[in-house]
Parts: sequence; C-alpha cells; structure tokens
Amino acid sequence: MSKQKLGRWLEWHGNRIRVVVRVPPRLVATIGATKLREALATRDPMEAEREKVDVVRRLKAKLRGEKVAVAEPSLNAEALNWRDAFRDAARGDGPDEETVSDALGEAVGRVERKHGWAAGQSYAAVALGNATPLASLLDRWFAEKSCFSDGYKGDIRRMVGRLEQWCRENATSTTVEAITGDTAGRFIHDRYVVPKVNVITANKDISALHSYWRWMKKRCGVKANPWQEQRLDKPQKRQEAASDDKRPFTDDEVRTLLGGVKLRREWEFSFFAALSGLRVNEIGGLRVKHCEAGKIVVARSKTSSGMRTIPAHPLLAALIERHTAGKQPDDYLFEGLPEQARGSKRDRAAPVSQSFTRERRRLGVEEKAAEGQRQSNVDFHSWRRWFVRRAVSALEKGGVGYTAWTIANVIGHKVEDGTIEGTALPLGMTMGVYAGAASWEAMAACVNAVALPENTAIDRADLVAHLPGGRRPKRGRRLRLGHADDAGHGDGHVPALHD
Repeated sequence: MSKQKLGRWLEWHGNRIRVVVRVPPRLVATIGATKLREALATRDPMEAEREKVDVVRRLKAKLRGEKVAVAEPSLNAEALNWRDAFRDAARGDGPDEETVSDALGEAVGRVERKHGWAAGQSYAAVALGNATPLASLLDRWFAEKSCFSDGYKGDIRRMVGRLEQWCRENATSTTVEAITGDTAGRFIHDRYVVPKVNVITANKDISALHSYWRWMKKRCGVKANPWQEQRLDKPQKRQEAASDDKRPFTDDEVRTLLGGVKLRREWEFSFFAALSGLRVNEIGGLRVKHCEAGKIVVARSKTSSGMRTIPAHPLLAALIERHTAGKQPDDYLFEGLPEQARGSKRDRAAPVSQSFTRERRRLGVEEKAAEGQRQSNVDFHSWRRWFVRRAVSALEKGGVGYTAWTIANVIGHKVEDGTIEGTALPLGMTMGVYAGAASWEAMAACVNAVALPENTAIDRADLVAHLPGGRRPKRGRRLRLGHADDAGHGDGHVPALHD
C-alpha cells in the first residue's frame, strides 16, 4: 500500500515522518550537510503538518546561527495550520480534503474536551477561514519582512494589542473580519482624536495597521483594507503661528555646534553626518571595510534604498584614516559604543544621539514652537537635513554635474515616489526605475558640492574622549582635560569662501 502524500518540508523515512530543510549552498561547508532533518514523534500526516511548524522555525534559526525556545503552539496558530492544510489539499499537495476535514473534526473535539465548547467553535472558525484573530498572522508577516527590526515588530504588536483592547471594551470581535472601515474610524476617533494624540504618532500607528492589512489582503485573502485613507490630517496653523516642523540646522548653528561640542565622539559623528548625509545609526554601523578607497558603504539601513555606496567627502579623509589605522576589516569604524541587547529598539549609536542632545542644549541650539511641544525642531537628524539643504542650495546657485534625483540616491531615499525637502520628485517611474541609480561622477559632484559654512572648525584640539566603556567624563574632568586630548590633531577651520 502506497504511503500518503506529505506536505512541504516533510518526507517519509521508513515508517516515520521527518522534517527536512534545505541548507543554502553558501552554508553547506559550514553546516557539513546539504539538508537538515529532524524526525517527528507522530506517524500521522495531519499531526505532522501541525508539528512541523516549530521544527522548521528552529532549523531555519539554526542556519542563521540563532537559538529559539521551543514553545507550545497556541490554539490560534494550530488552527491556522489546518487552514493551510485545506489550501494544500485544494491544490493536490498533501492529504485530500476529506481526510483533512475528518482530522480537523477530531482536533476540534480534542480542543472542546480540554478547553470547552466555545474554544472548540472558535478553533473551528479559524481553521475553516471564517475568523482570523487580529494578531494571529503577525509572525507570518514578520517572517516575510526580514528587514523589520525587533523594535519595530514590538511596536506593531503593541499597536495590534491596543486595537484588541479597544475591541473588547466596545463589544467587537477581536478578529480581522470584524474590522470594517467604520470600525477602524471609531477606533481612531476614540484612541487618537478624543485624547488629542500627536498627529505624527497617530499616523505612525495607523500606517502600521494599514501595512499589516495590505499584506493580509495580498497573502491571506482578506477582502478590503479598512485603514485605507484613515490617516489624520495635520492641523491647520494660523499664519502667524510658529512651526513645529523638523528642520535643518542653520549655518550659524553648524558653526556653533562644530565649534562648541566638547566630546570627541559626538563631534566626529556630527562632522561625519554633515558631510555624508548618513543617519546616526548608519554611521554607528560602519566598519573599517566600509570606508576604503574613498568610498562609504552603507550595508545596513532602515530601508532597501538606504543600502548604498557613496563617495567620501574630501574633508572626511583624515577622520576616516584616524579611525581605520591598525584595525581589522570587520572592526567598527567608531569603536567603544555599547552593543544593545537583542530585541532592543536602541541601536548601538543611540548613546551618541542622546549625548549630542545634551551638548546641543548646552550650546543653546534649541527650538520649540510652543511651551508644550515635546521634541525640538532640531536634533541629530538635522545634520542629514542640512546636507540635503546645502546640496539643493548648490543646485539653485548653478551647480552642475548632478540633479535632485542624485541627491536622493546619495542620502538613500527612494527615487520613485520620493521627495526632497518635502517636494515630490517628478518622473518617479522614469528616473527611479528606467534611469537607474546616479553615476559615480554625479554622486561625487553632489557630495563635493556640500561645503561647510566659512569659519567652521574642521578639526579640534580641545575635544575630550569618552572614558572606557563609553562613559561620559564628568564636567570637572572635561575642564581639566580640555586641551590634553589628541592635541596633535590641530585646530582647523574652513577658510572664508565667497560663493
């Protein structure tokens, strides 16, 4: 008698069923095998479909060099596996629909005996595709979106949790099917409009829910996205009201910061950001091998467009040489920053951003439109905004060799549907898809067009290093060591330029 056909990642081994995961060719030499296999305790193909999920996850984690805890799958996750089994049966992949249906009936009976009749009915509804718990598909979405950081995943889980809580408080089923456009609108009104939550914060949450539903519509047959066009409009301001928009530093602020920041690490990060347009976490992630031959390679970024290779500004040459001398290729360019715990939202460069904020405030570089405004209009990211403003300004004054689309390529913005300083880039499809990335010569022209304001310090002899472990020196120590740290680096300034 022939054996029953098995689904994906399963194979017969004699009378036993085992999970098999293919090893990528690049890892075969390291792993020592072309496939990873693990036998299951069951000989039932339907039970194997349920049990394989955690095993596949664990074996794939092993290939990534990670460890995962073995956990009892939730009833929702188990029920979703039955939904997959029905889809496989419909495609002729695995047991037929009648076999799956009979096995599901037995599983529902088991759930009812252990957890009660209501739990069994809910289990069946999820298995048959009639109900989808709000958070039940998050792990599948995250598995597909490997670019999501652990911190961002945590934000999304909390966002979905808030939606679930609101549903329970308002006698609404905590399922995807129960969230209509009207329901989404009431949730936004209750949780964001009435409490007067900041519009940016509200739209960030709404955008996360919109992305989750968009994925479910694409992958899981969800009919509509109730979060479509649900974003809140930014309040209209009176003409004379001060702006609370984030902005670039002014040239005077650039001179103040590069001439007044006392901590070497924060000064060098600032100098690097001003002349490259890199985000603070991108600078913190640079390794020696990423800064060679006049190039800066951003290997990790918040978006795929952010992963890029750009020319290094000539004024960065001395700083890069100082931080690469005597190091191995995989060493960090900026050493001494603490590695954050796995799953933390903080990047290793987070302490730099915090310390820079203290220095910025000490120097009086601060702007808030109103007394109750939580964040300043300027922050470390204003270096990146200043880089863009200088590149745009150079174009406005007749600069040649690059275009606005080149600026987007240099700073790692998406050209198609992209913006520069809030203005949409035209010809998105043409320039973003057909034209391809800007040439190296164009990017070099763009980077070199960014000039520091005249009389700006380009090297400082009075900078103070952090103590071992990344600790900030106490104020008294900073004063005593004021001119003793790295005194041989000189005290340069940008000469007066007339443009």
